[in-house]
Amino acid sequence: MNVKDLFKNKKVLSGVIAVVLVASVAGGKVYADNQKAQEQERIAKIKKEQLAKRDQLKNDAEKAVNDLFEKAIIDNEDDEKIAIKNDLKSDSVEKVKEKYFVVKSKDAWQININNMIENAENQLKQIDTAEKAVEQVYKEKVLNTDQKKYDTAKKEVDKIKNAKAKKELSDKLAKVKSDIDKKNKEKEDKKKETEKASKEAEVKEVSETVVKTNDVTEQQVVDATGQQIDQAQQQTPQAGQETGYYEPQTPATDNGAGTNQNVAPTAPANNGNTGGTQTPAPPAPEPTPEPTQPVGPPAGWITPPFPIGSAELGGWIFDNGFSGYDSSDGYIRPY
Repeated sequence: MNVKDLFKNKKVLSGVIAVVLVASVAGGKVYADNQKAQEQERIAKIKKEQLAKRDQLKNDAEKAVNDLFEKAIIDNEDDEKIAIKNDLKSDSVEKVKEKYFVVKSKDAWQININNMIENAENQLKQIDTAEKAVEQVYKEKVLNTDQKKYDTAKKEVDKIKNAKAKKELSDKLAKVKSDIDKKNKEKEDKKKETEKASKEAEVKEVSETVVKTNDVTEQQVVDATGQQIDQAQQQTPQAGQETGYYEPQTPATDNGAGTNQNVAPTAPANNGNTGGTQTPAPPAPEPTPEPTQPVGPPAGWITPPFPIGSAELGGWIFDNGFSGYDSSDGYIRPY
């Protein structure tokens, strides 16, 4: 059957066309489904690879950050107390930061990674600050024993978390502290010696003053006593010396015989007759009466230069090195 015959037979031709169209549509649908499935598979594969890469990146980041510290710090409740590992260099921290630090991230895991990297940086900075402070007082040997500089350095060293770095700097400060203590002890010993010498000089001066005062006072007492003795001696009458004492005479009595027995005989009147005339003997001197009380103060007592009980006398007593006095009959005895 040729084409012309086919066109003549319309029914047959319509059937053929329908079959062709159905086959074409069915094939296209199969192809589309295959393409969609392949795309979904490709996307799923990409997502899986991305997730794998992300997980690997997280693992690498956590390992790198943990390697900066003495023990694992990620997800550790004591992360603020964990020290960086011994002899950690700033270059190592910088490399980790360049690779795993993400600026202004809102992801909780990434924020934690950033914080741990900054923690390592801050610990290194603190060690550097402490080293510079220690160098102000010690560098191969003790350079300065200034207490303030030592205190500043010690304060910075105490902030270090790494035990090795902290001990190395603390050992240097211990030498500085030893010199400071030695210097302070020398100052204290010198101060004590100066105070002791000053007290000894003061005691010596006081002792010498007391001795001089006692000597002066004793001399004053001796002089005053001598003066009183001289006065007493001057007031004591000597034999044959007029004392001014008058003993009253017993009045004359008449015994009935017309004569006064108590009247001494008088010399007869001289009428120019010198013959047989006798001169009566002078009367014997009357004895000196004993004084009713001693003249002058007793030994050790003096006449006060000021009234007894007066403030002037009290001042005189203390000025002469005494602490008080006894008084009796107008005299005093300093003690």
